[in-house]
Amino acid sequence: MKNLWNDTDEQTYISRYRGKYYTHPDTEKEILRQAYATTLLGADSALTMHGGGNTSIKVNIVDEAGKEKHALYVKATGTPLNLFEPEYFVVMDLDGLEGLKSRVGLDDADMASEFKRLRLARTDRLPSIESLMHAFIPAKIVDHSHPEALLKITNRAGGADLLTECFGKDLAVTPYARMGYDLASAVSESVRRNVGCGGVFIVHHGLVVWGDGAREVYDLTIEIVNRAERFLASMPSKPIRRGAEVSAAESERNYQKAAPLIREALGGGDVSLILLNAPDVMELINSPDASILRNPPLTPDYPMLRRILPLWLDVDLHGGIDELSSYIKAAVDKHVKEYGDYLGKRGVSDQPIIDLLPKAIVHPRMGAVCFGTDEAAAAAVGDFTRQAFSIRRAIFESGGVYRCLAEEYLFDMQYRGYQRDKAAGESKIKSQLPPSA
Repeated sequence: MKNLWNDTDEQTYISRYRGKYYTHPDTEKEILRQAYATTLLGADSALTMHGGGNTSIKVNIVDEAGKEKHALYVKATGTPLNLFEPEYFVVMDLDGLEGLKSRVGLDDADMASEFKRLRLARTDRLPSIESLMHAFIPAKIVDHSHPEALLKITNRAGGADLLTECFGKDLAVTPYARMGYDLASAVSESVRRNVGCGGVFIVHHGLVVWGDGAREVYDLTIEIVNRAERFLASMPSKPIRRGAEVSAAESERNYQKAAPLIREALGGGDVSLILLNAPDVMELINSPDASILRNPPLTPDYPMLRRILPLWLDVDLHGGIDELSSYIKAAVDKHVKEYGDYLGKRGVSDQPIIDLLPKAIVHPRMGAVCFGTDEAAAAAVGDFTRQAFSIRRAIFESGGVYRCLAEEYLFDMQYRGYQRDKAAGESKIKSQLPPSA
């Protein structure tokens, strides 16, 4: 992975925002450097995508009442890192956040209430659900990302042991914990027990790195990722078996035939579709080993955008339009019913149909069709689907067996209140960006 830090770009970024948000020059520069580093974490989709990941910095400030405060500047939930601006930091009372350590089992409603109470500057943005994790780590700078290379190592049977083999004591490993108070406590305890390590990896989630300076922490993140990439390259390789070959022309013809029928089955209107049919995608979905793609998702960002699983179609695309339309509609309706039944058993009812629809529809002779309410939403689903395929393939080809999270965690990712607010917040932010963004 390339280190994107550029001193000239950093100074340009700082100059653009200097004097707009903060008063003390030294504090302002530190905050703006961390904001610049945040954009770099978002610039590489192998690190973070579409609002995933978060960053923070701890500084002393004078609040609106004229009192000096220990402050945590933490990324607002759902904000895209690649387009990050300093105003996307939520400024919070660090002492107050640290005082929440004693609130064992703090739930979402109380956490949101405390976050609102502890804001030091007016904003309607929600701080990251992982703000407590940032507060509980005793370091000035904290960066959290979801590196693809590390997920390829850990999202498998024995993955935590492999990560320890790769990093030794340089990187601590902790089991998955529910985001919010549970995660903050788990990471804080891991930091306490592993004095001298530069980061923690949360299995099935992501990487947390900390230090005294924005560049130092960004550089360490890239160093950790590159070390993981070298480790992966050294592992024995077992290529997937080859299946039927589908040309780009055939894939596109099948898509042109099926797309209007898929759009109609999804409710018609202004829904957006994109087709993933790159050679690596087509090779994988046509392989006899394609069953590796039918397991649940990889990190907490996936379920909110892709639901639990893509919908696979098994129909002759050369058939008549009426026959094909009936098959696709029946498949989508079956998915909606089964997903609705699943949610009903978990106490979730009255969901709008759009929330029950599949986000990715796969046919080996066509590719993966990704669905969204607009082009940006469809592109986001496409990015997550493409990455999921890549990670599953890497795990299989390096001799691993994919392991997913327990079902209750997958449900929690989608339907706990704070996560749904994150998705809503991201949509709001994107709606405020210029079309070129």
